[in-house]
Amino acid sequence: MDNRRTRTRVPFHTQVDIQTTGMKLKNLETRDLSHKGVFLLGDNPLQEGHVCTVSIHLAGDGETAPILHMEGKVARITKDGTAIDFVSMDPDTYMHLRNLVLLNADDPDRAEKEFAQPAFNGSSESGD
Repeated sequence: MDNRRTRTRVPFHTQVDIQTTGMKLKNLETRDLSHKGVFLLGDNPLQEGHVCTVSIHLAGDGETAPILHMEGKVARITKDGTAIDFVSMDPDTYMHLRNLVLLNADDPDRAEKEFAQPAFNGSSESGD
């Protein structure tokens, strides 16, 4: 398969909840993360093009563990899972996501340069 990714992806295993019209999926497992999107492992009922709310659960103590919320769109579905592109998020979520990528990147300097280019269009953060 052609790999057209332009953003650094980092291995990141955590739980994610997805909400879209008519369904809410809980405790899906992630494979990796970038500041442009997330890859969810396994089979699920999402379809390409679905617009959704993504809630990424970060490590912590139960109810006090931070949760990052962003808007996304299902970009593709493979035999391994589902890729979701982020389309908007608030500035605090963006900074948390940025730090996660930089702390887990093999080449943090390259990842830092990528953050100088907007990742998506929208009012919160923007365009890959």
